[in-house]
Amino acid sequence: MKRLLVLSLILISTISLVGQTLDFERLPDLNIPRAGHNVFYANGELTVVGGHTSGFVMTPTAEYFCDGAWHTISTVYHHDNGMAVVMSDGKKVLLAGGHDKNLGIGQSFEAEMYNSATHTSEGFGSLERSRALAQGVELTDGQVLIAGNHKDNDGFEIFDGKKSFHHVKDVSIWRSAPYLLPISDNDVMAFGSVWRGRFEPCDTVYRLNGEPFTEPLLNDWMPFLYDQNNHANESFIGDETAGDYSYLIAAYNHEGNVAFIHIKDTVFSLLETTIPVPTMSEYGKIKYNRPAIADRLSKKAYLVGTDTTNRVYVVAVEYDKQPAPLTLYNIGPLEDFGDATPILTPEGDLIVAGGITDDNFAPLASVWLIHIGTEKTLVDAETSRDLTWLWVLGGLLLVIAIVAAIRYDRRHRTKSDIATDELMARIIQLMETQQVYLNQDLKVSDVADALGVHRNTISACINAQKGCSFNQFINDYRIEYAKKLLRETDEIKIAHICHEAGFATESTFFRAFKASTGMTPKEWAEKN
Repeated sequence: MKRLLVLSLILISTISLVGQTLDFERLPDLNIPRAGHNVFYANGELTVVGGHTSGFVMTPTAEYFCDGAWHTISTVYHHDNGMAVVMSDGKKVLLAGGHDKNLGIGQSFEAEMYNSATHTSEGFGSLERSRALAQGVELTDGQVLIAGNHKDNDGFEIFDGKKSFHHVKDVSIWRSAPYLLPISDNDVMAFGSVWRGRFEPCDTVYRLNGEPFTEPLLNDWMPFLYDQNNHANESFIGDETAGDYSYLIAAYNHEGNVAFIHIKDTVFSLLETTIPVPTMSEYGKIKYNRPAIADRLSKKAYLVGTDTTNRVYVVAVEYDKQPAPLTLYNIGPLEDFGDATPILTPEGDLIVAGGITDDNFAPLASVWLIHIGTEKTLVDAETSRDLTWLWVLGGLLLVIAIVAAIRYDRRHRTKSDIATDELMARIIQLMETQQVYLNQDLKVSDVADALGVHRNTISACINAQKGCSFNQFINDYRIEYAKKLLRETDEIKIAHICHEAGFATESTFFRAFKASTGMTPKEWAEKN
């Protein structure tokens, strides 16, 4: 039975690598061409900050996308290869560091807070040490850990969440834009390469609250370096409420092969995939130099690459399956597609804004939207007909394996299976009678306390019975409640429905609703 399942998955994953393309569109260009900038969503708005523009000249500006157009505003300081950390309120953004001069020279102490609600910035203080290509991650107490530097003295420092920065720990190796990944016990790991395009094994992993340790895997596989956004948010695939601190990052080796590293707390391992990450197409070698971007709602991670013909490719890995299936999408030639880190939209699509091709003196203003979360995929008709027999064979094998598994399951049910059924019934009763899912701060430990069991038992039960995480299970109830509100009320703001249904942010509500229904809340309300 197991062999049939594996064979079916391999057939289906192999089919998915042939002939698939994605729908895409070019959004309005940025007002200012940019590279070395940060891209993020704050207060629901797509925003770009800092970087350098034509002539390799720093620009003290930001732009936000609203009503189909980019709006330019001034920032207090330049932040070319600076850092940006969107704070937990979703509105304030810490901007700090960057180069001190044009042409990517030196490091800066400068720090400011951008308020996306008012589109204003306040310069308020100085980093403990000057930095370029630094990274930051917000801690559970609202402080921000900062690390990383470009060819200069590195170390850990803390922003107190208000006005000041202070040094907390030295490190022996400087890193450009390190990965800062929160793990259990309120700790954070820091690791990565020293500079782009150079394979220099660096197997030392530093910790905020613990001693450094050696990870041999990082001698053979180097994480892709990138100088934008927040590594922790974009790499996270776990469930913090369940104590699962898992991440997925893309890496490469000496031979130019590409793979995904799975990290759970301090354990590093290569993700097993049905086939290797494709590095060649019919048009030539595929070059990857951007990180993997994880989408926890779809349980997929995306890796963007290009070739010498200006074709763009997206590799999608379904990381929650073993082995993980891969799909390679061919977007086609895009003339002004920049070498910039993609960002995930609230709908689960990818946006690439600005960047360069091969010249820092001539950055791009182009903004591309790749429809991958909304699944506007196109398959070449002739290729599809040629592969029909493979789809049929793979489907038959899969059906046979599933039927065999069901029969096996019925014959081998144990007392523990029955106990799990009973616990699931108690969880459902708690949801439906007390509506605890309407609590925005609901944690798996809250449900565990209410039912008198360990929180890991709750997570394991939901995963076994429903095939999803605790967060997804709770969000399903919240979405149904939101539908009820949409049916019963004519004139009501989406923001009100979002919070009434138990969602903490509108972006999370929007994405979860669309992932469940295939429509935005407004579209669903109009149809129903």
